Amino acid sequence: MGTGPASAADAGAPWGPALLRFAVSLCLVLAGALVTGCGTDAGSTPEQDVRRDAKVIRQYFPELGAFEEVVWTGELLGDARAAVPGPSDFRVSGMVRLTASDARRLRSEYTWQGAPGGPAVLAGIRPYVPGQADWKTSEDFTATVTEGRYAGTFHVDFRKNALVFDATNPRKKV
Repeated sequence: MGTGPASAADAGAPWGPALLRFAVSLCLVLAGALVTGCGTDAGSTPEQDVRRDAKVIRQYFPELGAFEEVVWTGELLGDARAAVPGPSDFRVSGMVRLTASDARRLRSEYTWQGAPGGPAVLAGIRPYVPGQADWKTSEDFTATVTEGRYAGTFHVDFRKNALVFDATNPRKKV
C-alpha cells in the first residue's frame, strides 16, 4: 500500500491508467484533425486547392452567364484558430471563359473602361490569368454583381472572352 491517497484511476480496475492514456491520446488526435480540417480539405492549402466546378461560381455570380469554363480558389481570411467561433471572412478569386453571347451581352449592357495593370487575385489563380490582355472594368457591372454588399473586382478582356474576379465575402444568389 502506498502512503499517499489513491487516485481514481489507481483505485479501480488495473486497466484504469491505460484506458485514461488511450482516451487522452484519442482526444488529442481528434482535436488535431478538427483544427487541421477547418476551412479546407485536410492537407491542402488554399493555393493548391484550385477548383473547376462551375456550380458554386454560378451561385455567387449568376451575372456571368453560362460560361464555358472556370478555375477558382478561395481562402479564409484572418486567424481561423480564433478563440471565439463564428463566421469567417473569405476571399474567392477565379477566371471564367465567357461564351461569345455572354461576352457580347456584357459588352453591350455595361460601360467598360480600360484597367491599367492586371487584376489582383489569389496566388493559385495567377497562372490562369491571361497575359497580354486588354483588361476592362465596369463600375456598373461591379455594382450589379456585388449589390453594394461586399468588395469585388471584375476584369474582362473581350478579345479573349476572359473574365477574372476577386471578391471578399460574396453572397449566394441562387
